[in-house]
Amino acid sequence: MVTIIYAYRNRDESRIKMSLDSLKNQTNQNFKVVFVDYGSESKMAANIQKLVESYSFASYYYVHASSLLWNKSKALNYGITKVTTSYVFIADVDLIFNPTTTQLFQNIAQPDNAYLFKLGYLDKETSKKLKNPVVFDDLKPKHFGEVNGMILVSKEVLEKVKGYDTFFHFYGAEDEDLCQRIENTGCTITIREELFFYHNWHIIYNSYNDKKMSLVPRLFNIKRINEEHYFTNKREQLTQPHNQGFFGDVVSKEDQDVLNNPDKTFTMSNIHSSVHHFFHEHLKTYKNQIIHIVIQEDDYFNSTKYLLKNIFKKNSQPYISMKEVNDIILMKILYDFKDFNYAYHITNDLKKITFTIKM
Repeated sequence: MVTIIYAYRNRDESRIKMSLDSLKNQTNQNFKVVFVDYGSESKMAANIQKLVESYSFASYYYVHASSLLWNKSKALNYGITKVTTSYVFIADVDLIFNPTTTQLFQNIAQPDNAYLFKLGYLDKETSKKLKNPVVFDDLKPKHFGEVNGMILVSKEVLEKVKGYDTFFHFYGAEDEDLCQRIENTGCTITIREELFFYHNWHIIYNSYNDKKMSLVPRLFNIKRINEEHYFTNKREQLTQPHNQGFFGDVVSKEDQDVLNNPDKTFTMSNIHSSVHHFFHEHLKTYKNQIIHIVIQEDDYFNSTKYLLKNIFKKNSQPYISMKEVNDIILMKILYDFKDFNYAYHITNDLKKITFTIKM
């Protein structure tokens, strides 16, 4: 028997319904679904929970991670700990399943083998016109891909490699890294040529400009950073990631609530020396305390006076942009604080960042 795992945050309800409906129409109903909501906004989460739980085969799990950076690896690892079957299929909320998919899973699943599948990508216009019930054979993908995270594998193998590497944040390489480490255990990975999945269109992460500040936290060059981490793991022929922490561990509601009562609060402007020194040196001096930091863009940073001082190279306290502040903090989270209890927020005007962390 196989459990299909979804990792989700703040995506539209219609694509979730379409994916789950394609499972409802499976010729073989001997499967389960673990649906992990990694911190969606409360109203959306309530709607998605109601939807998911309307399917008899599905279980919904909410992780109180709305104030944390998106980490698909942590969401999926948590999902793996909820699996009670021998085999796991890692899905995507955008997938539409061929009606015979779960029968195929039952036919091919083996302890020492894992399977990847070709994926047909639907274009924007086709996806917009989709209506239930979807007739799988009527869909015409715009292109096909083989490098994707849709993998059928035994739960035992996933536990052996300690699941996904939780270093990976935002987007990219966590699936390739998992496959490489699975192969390093001696497990055989086979790519199936049959077309069993179509991918509903959405804007890809690469289309966002990570050089600019945005309300949703983004880190400059994160795709390349993730790739570098994957290449390093591959060179070292790892089966288990470095610095992985406790497998499947996630923050609780109580963890996040604790952050509302900090022991110390610091406020600062976007002065280069203040931000760098605090996050690279001063913050680490606090142990077992909750630290709340507020960084506000100084009006002087955008003033004519500051601009002229820079032009004429007059002695002045250097400032950095709020995007640079954002990237400094996000890098600290990636490299030092990924397993800490923290909360990160950017205000709607993009001029203030708050970061709270239990050290």
